[in-house]
Amino acid sequence: MDIEELKKTNKHNWKLKVGILGISLFLQVAGSNLAAIPMIAKTFPNESLTSVQALFTIPSFTIMLFILFSNAVIKWVGKRNTVIIGMIATLIGGLIPFFINNFPLIVFSRLLVGAGIGLFTSLAVSLIGDCFSGEEQKTLIGIQGAMGTLGNSACTFISGLLLGISWQSTFLYMLLIIPFLILFMMGYTKKMQDETTVKKTTSVKKSNTMHAKIPVIIYIAFFMLFLYFSAFMVEATASALVIQQNNLANQGLLSTEIAIGGLIGAVISMGYSKILKVLHHYTPVVTTLCGAVGFIICSQARNMLVFFIGLLLMFVSSLIIPYVYDTILSDVDPSISNLIISIAQVCNNLGAFASPYVIVFLSKVLHLTTPVDQMRISAGILVVITFVFFVMALVHKKSVQVAE
Repeated sequence: MDIEELKKTNKHNWKLKVGILGISLFLQVAGSNLAAIPMIAKTFPNESLTSVQALFTIPSFTIMLFILFSNAVIKWVGKRNTVIIGMIATLIGGLIPFFINNFPLIVFSRLLVGAGIGLFTSLAVSLIGDCFSGEEQKTLIGIQGAMGTLGNSACTFISGLLLGISWQSTFLYMLLIIPFLILFMMGYTKKMQDETTVKKTTSVKKSNTMHAKIPVIIYIAFFMLFLYFSAFMVEATASALVIQQNNLANQGLLSTEIAIGGLIGAVISMGYSKILKVLHHYTPVVTTLCGAVGFIICSQARNMLVFFIGLLLMFVSSLIIPYVYDTILSDVDPSISNLIISIAQVCNNLGAFASPYVIVFLSKVLHLTTPVDQMRISAGILVVITFVFFVMALVHKKSVQVAE
């Protein structure tokens, strides 16, 4: 069967959909038991609080490293086995702290968690492009963008319940990987992998793969993702400081508002394909502009309700992510789509990692140093991103008109 025909047939393959989307639940779970930090610090009094906190940030390093390394693993063992190896590594690394009390080994286990997640991160997106097309692909890309938030929320809730037993028990949330690993193996079979893998049987095809061109729009999208995450991380790092600076009442509601806002943002992401039908290539223009307005509202909010409205607008801006992934799957040669997705996800992580440094640099240049100022700077960055995507949308519209 032709690959395109198979992609259309897969529209009704629910086992395949659940299997592929299920792995996205675990993309953001490395730090789902952050609440255990105080208890871990008490268990290891000779370790600094910074070292304990680092247990939940060091997975980010190996995630970035293995996102890039995953392409070599895929060539070696195939996409299906890469996901299986990654999920098993994440499971083992995640459960090690439950059995041991050795801090260096726990550090190693956290690095292993990051390595495992990094191996299947890009495949969570590229497998959708391999197995589906058209409207179904866009719908699943939107859902995929929401799965990470839903998975993190579920694992955070479970680890919170387990915290009442011991800090080591909180790591048992990683057992959730087992049923979804089984679902993936049942849905994305070896046969499905072989049927949806682009074959390079001739020297011509090999040559085309080696010289596959990356559209300029993709390079621009990479940089926009870096800027977006540099700006968006201010929501996490400055929100508490902003409500303190503005002396808002009921500041304890912040965690609840962020959690609810994240879930609502996930639901909006699920509707990506329908939103794209209405806004077309102006989707990132509208959503990032909403994010900029959200940052301004939060910086000037006089009560927690208004602050919550600002947060919701911020989370709407996350639709830029499925839009970029969808663009990559549509415009890039299938033979290099996984590599391009990997680079895009590294840009995401680099932007998040560099966010404090980018914001501090701009704060010094602009002589704006308060937490409220940081949110205004983030709003400014999102306005720049909005303008870039607006120009890109106009260029796309003009190129379509010329083609017609």
